[in-house]
Amino acid sequence: MNFRKNLLCCASSPICHLLLITVGSLCAIQLIHTHAHYKMNVDVDSYVTEFCKKNTEKCERIISEYN
Repeated sequence: MNFRKNLLCCASSPICHLLLITVGSLCAIQLIHTHAHYKMNVDVDSYVTEFCKKNTEKCERIISEYN
């Protein structure tokens, strides 16, 4: 078949538009999410580390329950 005809058919299809919007939205969300992680000043894991430094007995008890 003709490439131009196939491209025109795909470009005018609502299903193709929905697919492009969905994939484009997911890509944009992922890029924003990744960018936010790179720009974070405080990491969530540091809260856990600080808590365990202050409460070693409690963290050891919690860890031993999972092992």
